[in-house]
Amino acid sequence: MISSVVFDFDDTLFDHRHSSREGLRSVWKRYTCFHEMTLEELEEEHSEILEQIHFSHVLFGKMTIEEARAERFKFLFLNRGIEVDYNTAENAAEIYRMAYQKHRRSSEGAEEILKYFKKNYKLAIVTNNLISEQEEKLEYLGLTKYIDLMVTSEEARVPKPDPQIFNLLFAKLKVKPEETVMIGDSWEHDIMGAHNAGMKCIWLNHNKIPCPDPAVAIEVRTLKNPEYIKSLFSSGSLSK
Repeated sequence: MISSVVFDFDDTLFDHRHSSREGLRSVWKRYTCFHEMTLEELEEEHSEILEQIHFSHVLFGKMTIEEARAERFKFLFLNRGIEVDYNTAENAAEIYRMAYQKHRRSSEGAEEILKYFKKNYKLAIVTNNLISEQEEKLEYLGLTKYIDLMVTSEEARVPKPDPQIFNLLFAKLKVKPEETVMIGDSWEHDIMGAHNAGMKCIWLNHNKIPCPDPAVAIEVRTLKNPEYIKSLFSSGSLSK
């Protein structure tokens, strides 16, 4: 019997990629050194640097999230053969941040699925980010009222896919792994982490890439059909 549905946040309930892309578009327009790249190439490079700094420094308290933004842009300039001072990197980060904040939005279908599932399930979020950052975004999007619990990697002291973050979720939500369904976009962090913790899994495959292992998770392309997603709970399709 399923009692709880657990969501990833960034690029699952929150359209992080849209905000980030608009932030990078503003930076691309401002600094001509990036014009040698397409926006897609800049996005890919930025994403790789973000993940590296976020997982090695931000989540372990070695760097504030503001410092990490400036550091990301310092590396982006350096990859163009330009060494900039901290103020220039900080200014680029601020341009990015202002556009990012302006273009924040929920993922398509996010509020609808939360509203639909709230009637019958406990709803939680497990996210690889800082508490203050995610709580503010959740409030801005108007989704706080649907969520019973949010567990962050900052609180757990480890990121997904480490089982410790999922164990903290189970303890705080007072549920067993087999009673929960995880819905997330990252195969490595959300799906494999939850699967190894004993949860049932639904993979939100935005990018329409081949599923690494259909035995581990059911694949969906959107959250816009909550009735279909709920039907998977009782159909026997979800892995144990």
